Amino acid sequence: MIPIIVKIILCSSFLIGFYFLFLEKERTLRFNRFFLLTALFFSYSIRFIGIPEIFPAKTSKILVFGETSQTVISASPKLLEANFINYWLLFYAVVSVFFLVKFIYSFIKIKRIQGEKLLFKNQNILLSEKIEVPFSFLNTIFLPLKQSKNSEIEEQIFLHEKCHVVEKHSFDLLLLEFLKIFSWFNPALFLYKKAMIANHEFLADEYVLKHNFNIRDYQKLILSEIRSLEKFELSHQFNFNNTKKRFIMMTTKNSPTAGLKKLAFLPVLAILALFFTKKINAQTTTNKVSEQKVSPEIKDIAIPEVKSIIPEVKIFEEKTSKIEEFPPVKMDTIRKKVSAPDNATVPPPPPPPSEFEQVLPQFPGGLNALRQAIGQTFDTSVIKNIEGLLKTTVFLSIDEKGKVTNVVAEGDNFAFNREAERATKFATNGKLFIPATEDGVPVKTAMKLPITMKFESAASMK
Repeated sequence: MIPIIVKIILCSSFLIGFYFLFLEKERTLRFNRFFLLTALFFSYSIRFIGIPEIFPAKTSKILVFGETSQTVISASPKLLEANFINYWLLFYAVVSVFFLVKFIYSFIKIKRIQGEKLLFKNQNILLSEKIEVPFSFLNTIFLPLKQSKNSEIEEQIFLHEKCHVVEKHSFDLLLLEFLKIFSWFNPALFLYKKAMIANHEFLADEYVLKHNFNIRDYQKLILSEIRSLEKFELSHQFNFNNTKKRFIMMTTKNSPTAGLKKLAFLPVLAILALFFTKKINAQTTTNKVSEQKVSPEIKDIAIPEVKSIIPEVKIFEEKTSKIEEFPPVKMDTIRKKVSAPDNATVPPPPPPPSEFEQVLPQFPGGLNALRQAIGQTFDTSVIKNIEGLLKTTVFLSIDEKGKVTNVVAEGDNFAFNREAERATKFATNGKLFIPATEDGVPVKTAMKLPITMKFESAASMK
């Protein structure tokens, strides 16, 4: 999950940076809105879009289990780290709930405004004494009660807010707020919101001035509404506070390179797609598992005997060490006397035996049964475009009743770690270990299970 989050942040940050550097000051207002929305969609979806490889290399996958170690401890460091991750997840949930509550409050605050409703030039108007500054939200224009008659509704203000309603600018902000609830950790979102609101105001100002209103008079009208400090989240307020930029944009013209900047958007997306998309095989590999040579890196790892696992996976038979036989050697029957030097040091006595008798936990059927259950569940199809070795270590926390309470995998490949966790959880689900005991009393234990997967291309197998 963390690599995906990082890629989303990097991609969205790069695109908003491109916007502020090349497009913000251009009068390509509708294209700018399209750019911002496309950049958000692209950043949050590109990691889940696969680009097929034209000539994928066929590979075989060999799953190998390492020696298992078990320790009677209160908590493994890796499991403590998992608890730390759980705290971070709790913190993430709390902040997300905060933004969700804030969003709901802002939505209800606008919807609960009471006032006189009327239809003016095919637009829904709500007049209320609670409103000091005109604003719009969804399909409604909210105006102060002082403009209680149709003839008194300021035409320029009406056209400005009508643009927000007709072009559905509120949906852009709602999308941003929705993303902020679940990805508040992405700092680029706050820049997107700033850019979107400014772009919406530029579009509304342009819409007003197209109706042949005097720019100076319109600017004076905007300045007259700035005095109010009232603010409604999720809405487009007429007194948007970035007045200087609005005034500059009313009179600015596109630069000679504006068209090239728009065209540059496509190669930028192509480059980001090349870096951030995941590659998938266009061809399907055969399910038949061929005999493979055991690589030197993993040939001595002990693993269980498994007859049939899943396609593209072969688990080597467990190897047993053989005792090397030596020819008998004649020994002298009479030992020579050896005198020890006077200053010889006496070796320390061996440490006393432990006061507690320890019995380690046992999986039903033994460790080989556990390995076999994990191997039969392990889905190697989630591991793609990898060569060489992948290694992970699975840490299991077993309580006093023999129940697995936590499973954590740590390795260099995110997908391999998650699949190892999933397969281990599935293999131990509903099954109880014979709990470990210390001096006859059941205790918690931590189990460490290394797993290695070797990838071999078709060329290397010949």
